[in-house]
Amino acid sequence: MYRLLCTVLLCTTKYSYAGVLDLAQIVQEYENEILGRAVGFSGRPGVPDEDKVVAATDVGRPEEVHFWDSNLKLGQVAGVAVNIFDDPVVFHRGDQVWGKDTFLKNNVFKDQSKPPISANTILIVDQFTGKVKSEMGSNQFYMPHGITVDADNNIWVTDAALHQVMMFPWNSTTPSVVIGEKFVPGSDQSHFCKPTSVVVSKSGNVYIADGYCNKRVVVFDTKGRYLTEIHGDWNVVHSLALFQEEDTLCIADREGGRVDCVGAGLNHPQFLGSKIVEADNLGRVFGIAGRGSALLAVTGPGPKTKADGLTLDLVEMGKVVDTWGKDLINPHAVAVSREGDTVYVAEIGPNRLRKFEVVAPEDNIFDHEFTA
Repeated sequence: MYRLLCTVLLCTTKYSYAGVLDLAQIVQEYENEILGRAVGFSGRPGVPDEDKVVAATDVGRPEEVHFWDSNLKLGQVAGVAVNIFDDPVVFHRGDQVWGKDTFLKNNVFKDQSKPPISANTILIVDQFTGKVKSEMGSNQFYMPHGITVDADNNIWVTDAALHQVMMFPWNSTTPSVVIGEKFVPGSDQSHFCKPTSVVVSKSGNVYIADGYCNKRVVVFDTKGRYLTEIHGDWNVVHSLALFQEEDTLCIADREGGRVDCVGAGLNHPQFLGSKIVEADNLGRVFGIAGRGSALLAVTGPGPKTKADGLTLDLVEMGKVVDTWGKDLINPHAVAVSREGDTVYVAEIGPNRLRKFEVVAPEDNIFDHEFTA
């Protein structure tokens, strides 16, 4: 019943003639503007800005399920994703800790002579019980960071110390694709510098956030062959979210305090990297995830701000329509279930995986399909 499919669509009676504008229409308007077929880039045609009000009851709120993760023993939880069975998949660092002396000034990992993390770093967790169903990844990683699960249930991860991205086929503990040179940072077509995040389209485009040093997103195919890259005026490209049907890639600039959503180049290669939405003044955005027209973000604490969970409406050009996660301390990544009714947040210190259920009124926009 609770579904994050139409999180913040506005369907008021007063403006029923305007209809519902979904994210795909925003992308289309943007393309029209670039091509000279239309003028302006508004959220809803014909509706004055002052009437664009999102009622609190129209926005699903993630509410924490306390003690769900009480059986998990984790190191720094760098990443979380959701597999095709809707179970969360965790990428943690075991006894490894990222500190101020972890890397040399040239971005080379300092402790290469030490063995990799001995603990299983990739855990598949039962969505209901919070217990580990299966685990893998021992003696393979030095600094786990980002993780995603593609449409075929393959697991993709990034290791910031190795400067590599790996793909593990379903039910395999050995990677079949490794991109990047072990322990060697770089900025060309075959090297990364502390890659942070990865997302994969159903058509086989692999988008890699690169990351702490290079301020770019590099695109490969699923065989690890370089395709192209996207550059921006970002500080730290820390997390990615792909809205495939809308041909939109969102990029979290952690130190820039913003999220940029750009053309993903899936259906319209000519718009690859073209900016569609820019949401700024968000705080240090560590992780993002998307569903429907909602972009979920988690921000870390700052000198004058606390950690937060944010819900942004991409139909409203990235407007923050809700805050949640009042007990978050140091979130690093966020994922949303495929059904859209559950949100997971990975934290570093405390080393936890928090579960949230999306709660909404019975008769609300969550029951509407969000179609592209």
